[in-house]
Amino acid sequence: MATATATSAAAEPPKLIKKASEVKTPTTATQTSFGCKHIKDFLTHARDKATEEYTRLIRSIRQEGNVSGSIYKSGSTPQVSPETTYMCIQCSAVTKARERHRKDHPFAVESREGFIFCHDCKDFVYDPTFEEIRSGNNKKRKHAALSADDKRLVSANSTVISCSAVGLRGLYNMGQTCFMSVILQALIHNPFIRTFYLSEGHRKEDCEREACTSCALDDIFSDFFGQEKHEGYGAVHMLQGCWKEGGSLAGYSQQDAHEFLGFILNSLHTAITDEEEGKSSRHCPCVIHQSFGGLLKSTVTCSGCKNTSTALDPFMDLSLDIRSTPVTKKKKLSLINATATSKEHLPMDLTECLDRFTSTETLSAEAGSYNCRHCSSPQEVKKKFSLSRIPPIIPIHLKRFSHSKSLKESSKIETKIRFPTSLDLSPYTTSSAARSKPPAPENDTLVNNTDRNADSDDAPDPAPPPPPPPPVYELSSVVVHKGKIDNGHYVSYARQGEDWFRFDDSMVVQVEEREVLRAEAYMLFYVVGEIAGVMA
Repeated sequence: MATATATSAAAEPPKLIKKASEVKTPTTATQTSFGCKHIKDFLTHARDKATEEYTRLIRSIRQEGNVSGSIYKSGSTPQVSPETTYMCIQCSAVTKARERHRKDHPFAVESREGFIFCHDCKDFVYDPTFEEIRSGNNKKRKHAALSADDKRLVSANSTVISCSAVGLRGLYNMGQTCFMSVILQALIHNPFIRTFYLSEGHRKEDCEREACTSCALDDIFSDFFGQEKHEGYGAVHMLQGCWKEGGSLAGYSQQDAHEFLGFILNSLHTAITDEEEGKSSRHCPCVIHQSFGGLLKSTVTCSGCKNTSTALDPFMDLSLDIRSTPVTKKKKLSLINATATSKEHLPMDLTECLDRFTSTETLSAEAGSYNCRHCSSPQEVKKKFSLSRIPPIIPIHLKRFSHSKSLKESSKIETKIRFPTSLDLSPYTTSSAARSKPPAPENDTLVNNTDRNADSDDAPDPAPPPPPPPPVYELSSVVVHKGKIDNGHYVSYARQGEDWFRFDDSMVVQVEEREVLRAEAYMLFYVVGEIAGVMA
């Protein structure tokens, strides 16, 4: 894989070193000296004692009539289990489940076949030293006895993945490419996208597209989660694919991270489905639309004839306005007996931005923005948005960049936005908007009364179905723009388990959650906490 450093911002575009079809399979199988780094530390410091104890356990397992491996303690009372137990290799403890009884005893031997379970790796591990003891010299098949064809087969279908390969790597800045890096980090640490690529949802070996962005993303996932590396990664293939497909992205000028998100999602959709973005995107089965595709319902009501029209529009992210008008504050300067005036941007809550986005807006008839087909003339209308279908992933874009046509200039809005780690979107859904409407007046005509009496029954009405769980979303990533509109820099935060990490180009640092919540967010990525709450 070609890598690039921060000083490699040359005038010519990045070049592919070799295509996926040109990658040759090595002819020799990969061998490792240790099953994992924890076994390596164990054998390095106490090899003789470890092998002696493991040998004793293997003999005990294979000794006919020996039930010592089936006896475990439940409280203070010994119990015998017919199921598999786990014997500590460092003491005499036996547990019924894969539970760690001591923090400094990370290895257990299962009582059926003698395989070793590493509590730090949370998996069974294969180690040549212990395997030779377990299988015995007469049963072990030496690797040197493999034929050339067998060696190629083993090499092509086996990988060594470290338990430390968890995707925590930075991306080299290849010439003002921080806008690309922060969006890629948000995708890398998104559980839906990560699962798709790690389960070979897109195989570059089967792809015939040239400079494919999906193949490039597959390379990133393979490298981040398949190898124990901590240095930065040069996303040269991804940059070349972006330059080839997105004309405005070609070159080394700074781009907008929000615009790049829209580009890369459309590009990945095209690469995965081999179809251009079109009318079928609303029902597209690809992982991009299934993860990011939502429906926004707009309702327009004419003030003249009260006619209401609705429309459903697909969306991949929500762009929210933030307060741009500063508030003037006066401060008394006691030393010189004067008053200083300053302008400040008051902080806002994210829920306030969502309230404004889904609130009813009045459009005047003078503006001529709506021509009622029933009234056949421009009318004042009321317009309202609601979330009809909520996707599993919701990127929220905060409009920090303001562009004035009259002044012909752009500026950055510095308003602080307070955002939560858990976000309940139920108040902004279409079903919530319908429930908030006042009930329609009943029509007490004879016909309606007769219908109601005819349908009545002595049996009680069935209980209404329970309401669906609220669509609660968890914060996954935060994109931050630092500096001014014309010379800024992007950094991002992403959550890994319960921990937060800051990604600043190739540098990755673990941070406290309070630093994330204090950040001047430009984009927020929320992931659904419960799948049942996705549909609103």
